[in-house]
Amino acid sequence: MTVTLANYDAARHALIEARSIDEVKDIRDRAEALRQYMRQAGESLQLQNDVAEIKLRAERRAGELLQDMEKHPAGRPTANPSHDASNSIATLSDLGVTFSQSSRWQTIARIPEEQFDQHIARIKGRDDELTTAGVLRFAKDLARTENKREMIDQAAMMPTTTEQYRLICGNFAYEYGQVEPASIDAIITDPPYPFEYLSLYKILAEAATVLLKPFGSLLVMVGQSYLPEVLALMSPIIRYHWTLAYLTPGGQAVQLWQRKVNTFWKPVLWFVNGVYPGPWVGDVTRSAVNDNDKRFHDWGQSESGMADLVERFTLPGQTVLDPFCGAGTTGVVAVRLGRQFIGIDIDQEAIALASGRLGASNGR
Repeated sequence: MTVTLANYDAARHALIEARSIDEVKDIRDRAEALRQYMRQAGESLQLQNDVAEIKLRAERRAGELLQDMEKHPAGRPTANPSHDASNSIATLSDLGVTFSQSSRWQTIARIPEEQFDQHIARIKGRDDELTTAGVLRFAKDLARTENKREMIDQAAMMPTTTEQYRLICGNFAYEYGQVEPASIDAIITDPPYPFEYLSLYKILAEAATVLLKPFGSLLVMVGQSYLPEVLALMSPIIRYHWTLAYLTPGGQAVQLWQRKVNTFWKPVLWFVNGVYPGPWVGDVTRSAVNDNDKRFHDWGQSESGMADLVERFTLPGQTVLDPFCGAGTTGVVAVRLGRQFIGIDIDQEAIALASGRLGASNGR
C-alpha cells in the first residue's frame, strides 16, 4: 500500500474544488479509513502522515464551508443558496456533522493558512504523528499568543502604579529595596520550582524579614521535588509555622515522571515574622475544580486558588506582596478583594500582562 504523489495532488485538488460538506466529508472519511488501514498494516509514519495531512486539510476545508454558511437564528448553519437551490434550513444533523465536529473543524479553519502549512511541515519534518488533536492544540496556542499580544498592547495604556496596586519590573533580589520595610501584611507567592532557582528561596526569606510587618505571614508555594532543600534554606532565616495543602482537584494532575507520581496537591509553606498571634486557620486550601489557568503565564495559578489564600491570611485594606508575580493573578484577586497589592517580576512581558489585568479588574 503506497500513496503516490499523483494521489496526493489529486486529493488536494479535489478539496480545493469541493463546494459541499458532503464532498469534503467523503474525502476526509476515505483518508481516515486509509490512514487506519496503513497503521494496521505497519506502513511507515511518513506515509501515514501523508494521508493524515489529506484528512486534516479536508477538516479545514469543511470548517471553511461551515463558516461561510449563513447562521440559523439558533446558531445552526442554514443552507447557502449557491449549494442548495431550495434554500431550506439545513441543521448540522442534516449535514451529517456533529456539533463537536463542527467546532473542531471551524477551529482548524481559523488558523491562518501560512501557519497551518508551517505546522504540517514542522510535524512531518520531525517525524511526529500528524493528528487532529495536535492541530487543535496548535490552534489553542496561537489563540493564547494572540490574546497575550492584545493584552500587552492594551496594557501600554494602563498605569503600573495606582492607589490600589504597584508593579515593579526587575530582579526581586535587587528590587525589593524599593518596598518600604515593615510595610507588608502578607507575602503570597509562587516562585519557580526547578533546581536552578533554589537560591531564590533564601533571598525570599531574607527579604521577608525586612518587608513584613511584625507577625506578618509569608506563604510560599513550592514543588515537592526539592521541598527538603527549600525548608533547609528558609527555616534558619524566618520562623517556620506550618505547611498547608493546596489542592488542585479535577483533571489537572501534574505527572512527575522521574518520581512516578501524579500529584493533585502542592505544599504552601507558612512562615511568620515572629510568633503567629492571629486567628485559627484551616490548613487545606484549594482551587476550583479543573481551574488550571495558564492563559496568561505558563506557570500561572488559578484565580480561585490564590483568592482562597488571600482571604485566609489577609483582611480588606491590608497590603499583599507577590515578589514573583508573573502575569498578576495574586494581584488581580487581592485588588478584587479590597486589598492593596505590590508585585515584582523580572519578565517585562509578564509585568505588562499584569498591568493590563489589574487595570481591567480595577474598572479602568
